[in-house]
Amino acid sequence: MVHVVDGHPQDPAHGRTRDAAASLVLRRLGRELDEIEELVGSDPARAARVARALAGRADVAGVPDAVACARVREAEAVQRIGDGAGAAALVARLRQEHADLPREVTVRASWVLARVFTGLGDRPTALEHALDAAAGCDDGVPVRVRVRVLVKVADLLDELGAHEDSRSWYRRAEVLAEGDGQLHLLLVNNRAYCELERGDVEAARREMALLHELSERYDRPLNANTLDTVARIHLLCGEPHLAERTARAAVDTSAQMDLKSAEDVAVYLLTLAIAQRTLGDPAAASRTLEQARAACAGEGFADVRTQLLAEQAEVHAALGDFRAAFEVHKAYHAADKDLLSEQREAQARARQAMFETDVARQEAARYREQARRDPLTGLRNRLFVDERLPELVEDFRAGGRQVCAVLLDLDHFKAVNDTYSHEVGDEVLRILAGLLEEAVAAVPAPDSFAARLGGEEFLLVLVTDEERCAHDVAERVRTAVQDHDWSATTPGRSITLSAGVAALTPGGDKASVLAAADARLYAAKAAGRNRVHAS
Repeated sequence: MVHVVDGHPQDPAHGRTRDAAASLVLRRLGRELDEIEELVGSDPARAARVARALAGRADVAGVPDAVACARVREAEAVQRIGDGAGAAALVARLRQEHADLPREVTVRASWVLARVFTGLGDRPTALEHALDAAAGCDDGVPVRVRVRVLVKVADLLDELGAHEDSRSWYRRAEVLAEGDGQLHLLLVNNRAYCELERGDVEAARREMALLHELSERYDRPLNANTLDTVARIHLLCGEPHLAERTARAAVDTSAQMDLKSAEDVAVYLLTLAIAQRTLGDPAAASRTLEQARAACAGEGFADVRTQLLAEQAEVHAALGDFRAAFEVHKAYHAADKDLLSEQREAQARARQAMFETDVARQEAARYREQARRDPLTGLRNRLFVDERLPELVEDFRAGGRQVCAVLLDLDHFKAVNDTYSHEVGDEVLRILAGLLEEAVAAVPAPDSFAARLGGEEFLLVLVTDEERCAHDVAERVRTAVQDHDWSATTPGRSITLSAGVAALTPGGDKASVLAAADARLYAAKAAGRNRVHAS
């Protein structure tokens, strides 16, 4: 029978393997992932839809790495739209559903969270995530991703006042960015903006000159975001005519920019309005501010709308309308207060999205652990044995330590239940479990464990240097049970057990070692009970 995987025929005996087909699918999906990468900057809403659809197709094709790659790009797109909580939730879900993420996805996920918390005004938390991303940036992570991560760390360090550290991170990023016009310009733009924010005129001028030099070197026009930075530097340097001309160029070219977030057009218009007011044309500035307000009239954009109010107050004052300036100034302070509150609420939502998934992950781990323990005794159960013992067998085959199985069975346990009740029988089982755990704790091997297989049947799996050690442990357990004071539990009756010991043999497996231990347990019972058989 010939199977088909994502359109590619497979013959289980002679055709290409499923892994090979999955690799082919991954390469094809990789091209689409690259396309999403470009789309994220220009049309994040569409990028989110495309990435979501691609993740679905990759899931159907059985390529989990491609699913993860698509999901993290969806998260980035959602963040760029302005939905920080939604992006954080996507990253949290990604981490929850994929236990072993590709390194690049892990780095991208932390980078997205850094962007989320930057947008929420929580720089310290953003820096934590950015540094997590940087820690994962080895040579296997694409250079473009590594540069963006390093730049993000540098940006945040500067905003938090660590200016020299920030410059050091920018230098590290610049070494990697050399030769990539888009990334090199992005890096220098961000560094120039940092100098601008600090009010360092000479440093800002140097970075502005470098931007123009790189634009020529790479034959790459400055994008709208960089033009806006240059316009702001001209304002800092007292060159409003150059600022007005450059800001207008930023507005005109914003549709062609290669990296764009939702509120950028309004920001460019704001810069233009400031330049117009500075040139003595407050009427033109007022009209430009109207355009800026229209550009960010939808949901979100609280930060830029607050900045627009501050500038509108300045424009009213320049027009001589001081009452209007005062009213807008009051509105600005109210909006600034609301913005702070909104940022705190958004931070809380993002943190809650992460927290809920962390809790879910912890709950899942707790339920997994509970599912592998016997509820009566607290020992491991048969499910755990079925999962863990084969792993220890593989370790032994790879040259690991000896693995021994000790099957134990309480003698005449049915009579205990019939004579004293099942509740008393349960107490006997709990006491035995405690004695078994003490015995395992004395074995210097962390992989050893005790389990209840059902009823009165128990198992010790001992990772030891020799079979004799397992026999000695079984004998100590037998003696401990025999010598235990059972008078308070089963007055007038002592409790004993029988045990069979077997060591894993070369070529053996879980079934063979348990079968051997079971045969020796049967021999111990046939020989009169209350004894251990190891051969």
